[in-house]
Amino acid sequence: MPQVGSDSSPLPTRTILSWATGAFGVAVLMNGISALVLFYLTVVVKLNPAVAGFLVLLSRLYDAVSDPIAGYITDHTRSAMGRRRPWLLGGAFISAGAFLMVFTIPFEGPYTTMTSGPGLAAGAYVLLALIIYTTGYSMFNVAYMAMPAEMTEGYHDRSRIHAWRVMFAALGSFAVTAMLGVLLEQFGKNREGHALVGAVGALIIFVAMITAFLGTRNAPSHPRSEATVPLREQVAGFLRNRPFQLVLAVKLVQLVGISAGTGGLLFLFVNVIDRPLTQLTLVGGATLVAVLGGSHALVWLSRHVGKRGGYMIAAAINGITALSWTLATPEEPVWMLAVRGLLLGIAFSGNVLFAMSMLTDAMELDYYRTGLRREGMYSALYSFIEKLATSVGPMIMGGALAYAGFNPKSPPTEVNEGVRQAVLLGIAYVPAAMSVLAVFILSFYRLDEQALARIRAERVTVQA
Repeated sequence: MPQVGSDSSPLPTRTILSWATGAFGVAVLMNGISALVLFYLTVVVKLNPAVAGFLVLLSRLYDAVSDPIAGYITDHTRSAMGRRRPWLLGGAFISAGAFLMVFTIPFEGPYTTMTSGPGLAAGAYVLLALIIYTTGYSMFNVAYMAMPAEMTEGYHDRSRIHAWRVMFAALGSFAVTAMLGVLLEQFGKNREGHALVGAVGALIIFVAMITAFLGTRNAPSHPRSEATVPLREQVAGFLRNRPFQLVLAVKLVQLVGISAGTGGLLFLFVNVIDRPLTQLTLVGGATLVAVLGGSHALVWLSRHVGKRGGYMIAAAINGITALSWTLATPEEPVWMLAVRGLLLGIAFSGNVLFAMSMLTDAMELDYYRTGLRREGMYSALYSFIEKLATSVGPMIMGGALAYAGFNPKSPPTEVNEGVRQAVLLGIAYVPAAMSVLAVFILSFYRLDEQALARIRAERVTVQA
């Protein structure tokens, strides 16, 4: 089995690019659901907004079971393909099928109750589709995120790997934005338009994930850990890993804000500022340019201010940009959309790159302390936080819209101030507040390059 890489033997670019392609599929899967599912369930399927948000949350709570199971299984898998890659393969099939299923729900309301008749059938089908989506996401993403900890031990090389991942994730996010804007505007914001989005998205997801599976056949990896440690001590190892806890906390608050903003973007364009959805491509295109041009610049930045410092800067940019949506009007020039896209791209790059690089460092710290290879379990907990956070955002938006008396049939000229503020809560106020909280949490993070080097040296001394 291939051995782990190091700074002295950097990973081949071809391997990195193949692995990073998986992030394209994950981005389409996650962002497609996050950006569109609440709009689709309320406007097209005609579920009550609060009920729709609650169903999304229920499917994420299922992750409390699916992610740890996926993490445990991938850590203990024996296979000629290694511990992780079989789950990339299975996850590709299930994820693609689930994406299509979510956007082809064969029921239509309006539904005022979910306790009987058509309303119960619609709610059950929605929940089933979302649970299958969550299962496929767990299978692929838990194994996928565990791989970088095995692929290299280089402190900054990990940031380089994740810089490529960020670039492919940005391409995936742009693909979602372009797909929503073009397909829904061209074919209608109805059942047929959303079914087409589901079919195109499913194909993209499958091709990207299979590419990651095929292209990592020679990627460095670790065999399963044969050490036996009582469950109580294993749990204690997680609880002692303060850097990991802080990374989880930062990721949670950041993604709550990001998912609320993503879920509110369609409502802002359609129901508040009355912009054609094709202009979403302008926002997404500017975001993509910023990511492609800035990801490796952020690696350079981290060498000078550290991963923590870079993460703080990215969080601050995200918060300021989110607040700028309060100034958006139907009359504002389109270049303002591009400026927001550029700033959001920088923030997105830092959020993903630094969080994942710091997670990988925390995985290594756990191995030095326990002797266990538990990358899958760490990835499972991280993935659960990701999906929990991305469900809280739609629930916030759904609850706020329901409270404000949102009527999807009302034209923008008739939208009242309560609905406008409900949309701004999701797209501006919540993301800004979460960014402030993220900076505060990061102030306690201490696992920098020097600290990790000392821990490695101590382990070498003990082994000698």
